[in-house]
Amino acid sequence: MPQFFVAPEDIQKKAFRLTGPEAFHVTKVLRYGRGQPLELFDGKGGRFSGVIEEVLPDGTVAGKLTATLQADDERVPARLHLFLGLLKASHWDYALEKGTELGAASFTPVLTPRTVVLLHEAERARAKLDRWARVVMAASKQCGRADLPQVREPAQFRDALAACRGKGPVLLAWEGLKGAGAGQTLRPALRAADAARGAQPLDAHLFIGPEGGFSEEEVELAEAEGATLFGLGPRILRAETAAVAALAVVSSCLE
Repeated sequence: MPQFFVAPEDIQKKAFRLTGPEAFHVTKVLRYGRGQPLELFDGKGGRFSGVIEEVLPDGTVAGKLTATLQADDERVPARLHLFLGLLKASHWDYALEKGTELGAASFTPVLTPRTVVLLHEAERARAKLDRWARVVMAASKQCGRADLPQVREPAQFRDALAACRGKGPVLLAWEGLKGAGAGQTLRPALRAADAARGAQPLDAHLFIGPEGGFSEEEVELAEAEGATLFGLGPRILRAETAAVAALAVVSSCLE
């Protein structure tokens, strides 16, 4: 059964309402009406089942909640924040979609000297945040997530590293470590971070380079900030492929 996004403020006690694109999808695309059961999520980790009671003249869907379903974050061992070199449109959308499916908690486009996307395009990227949010929304609905990953504004590599300082492990995938086993490198670092976090949830910050990769100077800067470097095997991966592979590997190490 498909699931639909209901904003937290549109849930009042046991009642809910859908407006905008979600209501249009329900009533005009799927042609659901009174009595139709729905699965809903609020973008904050809550999942519900409900039933349509009324479709109002303005297209608003009104209904009642019938049950609370298992929350998504009960199955997620940590929050993985992806810092990925800003990519061309279709490649970036792919990374957002697959990263959402794999459980990324947030996405930050990172600007480096080797970023193929030009600076003026990076400025335009800030205007694309709404579209990126729609990509994340669609992916969350498709894969059954109850939360919505945040898509942040582009940041310079140095600033992105600094923003992670003291907030959890920083993991950087580098093609210069072709022979290094990712699991052997990552598991000890993640175990140590998990043991040190106390009662706080674990936040892991995963850095993947742009099409041109990270420079040695950037790698040295990351090491100076305490980042753990790891490789993804002997082949040179496309940036969006590396992001998907790294998310999968880190998730496996955490589990």
